[in-house]
Amino acid sequence: MDVVEFFLVGDPQRAKSTVAEALESRKFRLKWAGEWDAVAERGNMVANVLLGALAQYFKVGVSVRSAESGTSVVRIEKSSRGFLGGAIGAHRTTKNFEALRGELDATFRAAGVLVREQGA
Repeated sequence: MDVVEFFLVGDPQRAKSTVAEALESRKFRLKWAGEWDAVAERGNMVANVLLGALAQYFKVGVSVRSAESGTSVVRIEKSSRGFLGGAIGAHRTTKNFEALRGELDATFRAAGVLVREQGA
């Protein structure tokens, strides 16, 4: 699965702040392209190209939208495939995405803002 959506209590601005804080606490750098869409990166792509699986690079797309009944949806999409690190890098990227999904789910549940999660 390359996409997950989290439906959160609150308006889009609150959801944006919540997901930004959750990703930054996991050492992601966010670059917002407009108000509601971002790219989040962790690691170094150049090092990953030069060192392969020895240097990790992980990139996800983030979008925040308004949803029904006072909720917002945060969509996280795996943007890097890990192929630069070979088969090991691709496998590690998939595992990283699965781990990120679980960590965000737990964070949003603990904060009491998660309505539901859905894989797309």
